[in-house]
Amino acid sequence: MYEKNISLDISPEHPAYQWAKRQSDSVNALGHIGTHIDCYTKVPAHTDYRTPVQIIDCSKGMPTIEQVKALELKDKSLVLYTGNLEENGYGTPGYGALATYLDSEVLDAILAAKPKFIVIDSYGIGAHGDEHIAFDQRCEHHHCFVIENVCLTRDMLEHLCELAISFDASSATTGKRCDVVAISHKQ
Repeated sequence: MYEKNISLDISPEHPAYQWAKRQSDSVNALGHIGTHIDCYTKVPAHTDYRTPVQIIDCSKGMPTIEQVKALELKDKSLVLYTGNLEENGYGTPGYGALATYLDSEVLDAILAAKPKFIVIDSYGIGAHGDEHIAFDQRCEHHHCFVIENVCLTRDMLEHLCELAISFDASSATTGKRCDVVAISHKQ
């Protein structure tokens, strides 16, 4: 088995870090840059997980209900590969503009299948603003948590079999820094 940390750590020089520091609630804003787990109303029961994965290649479009209903997701991490981070780079105008959000009914179908996590290589599973937060809260209500801005590549998709996920539950922000390690059969 091979392991690779696929977390995105943002340096203080990065424009996203600078933006977060200028916000009126800069502590909370800083929690939502780089790889993080959103925890608006709940936090996961544990701070460390190792889960099998189910991957959907979303680089040509976000999943449909039919795609989702065909998957076994219980207690897994649903990995949504959009190609956004790999193609556009974190925090660029193209990164924020790419529509990588789920349809509300598709999210319901995912949550009915009971995954532990939804992991995405983009800014989230809901459109920017209120929908983004509302989708994350719907997930939390179903004991599923969203992990955003993960460094996935197309080359990883074929061999990725598990994720090791850890985070600091004591962090006061709604976005908690998260470490995600890809575990695969091949390097």
